[in-house]
Amino acid sequence: MGKIYRETAGLSKVDLFYYDTKGEKPVMICLHGMYGRAETWSDFISHYADKYRVIAPDLRGHGRSSKPDGYYTYEEMGEDVVELMDRLGIKQAILVGHSMGGGIVGYIASKYPDKIRAAAILDKTAKGSKRHIPVLSSQVKEYDAFTKEWNEVFDTRREALECIKRASGSELETEYFVNSLYEDESGYRFLFSKQALGAYRANEYGWLDLLPQISCKTLLIKSAGEESVTKQDFLEMEACLKDATVYIMSNTNHNVHLAEKEEFYRIFDQFLNTLISGNDF
Repeated sequence: MGKIYRETAGLSKVDLFYYDTKGEKPVMICLHGMYGRAETWSDFISHYADKYRVIAPDLRGHGRSSKPDGYYTYEEMGEDVVELMDRLGIKQAILVGHSMGGGIVGYIASKYPDKIRAAAILDKTAKGSKRHIPVLSSQVKEYDAFTKEWNEVFDTRREALECIKRASGSELETEYFVNSLYEDESGYRFLFSKQALGAYRANEYGWLDLLPQISCKTLLIKSAGEESVTKQDFLEMEACLKDATVYIMSNTNHNVHLAEKEEFYRIFDQFLNTLISGNDF
């Protein structure tokens, strides 16, 4: 694998930190889920950097990107990604999104079809509540439910790790949160904003209606579990898409791109090969 460049783009409404392997190759842009950051895609980048220019931003409210007052909707985060593409001079890309990132992929692919060569949505349902008037992150009354009881600052790394382990369902999930842990003068903190995540939760909505507007080849992958995407939701999503490839992993872990890597890359490689054989590059 070549070098990963770490840069920050000062966009109109947010400063986005991102990984970029650079080079004159087809582009893949990877969007992480809640609590995540670009680091989530390190193994994916290692796997594909020889053939693709892989870009992975820390989405607004996460990682080393800024945490401005905002709505943290799919539209808002999606527009950040589109502006980043424009800033980097990227005309088209393959979009890959896990969980929350999958919803952002759905928005971009439906609204900017000329910019998207293909899309992959990983363990994210398009079903949900109806659209409603969004609330700003500065006005949310309830922080993210999963992390609201966590300390803002931990005195020691061990204390932070014990908190993460109590809440996590697996070693993989523990590692996912540890990747967002950092130390400053006050102690150990997380790189994600609880307020931003609270806004995302409050403003989240179903986006099944966007799927018929997606014209590119789309890969849907869900875990064997039903917690994030039910089989019925999965079938409805497939039925709404014009050109869908679907796969259910053998593992129940939500992090489908990390839990069973050999299985995941086999399916993802097959999907990429359909793009090459179909002259999508």
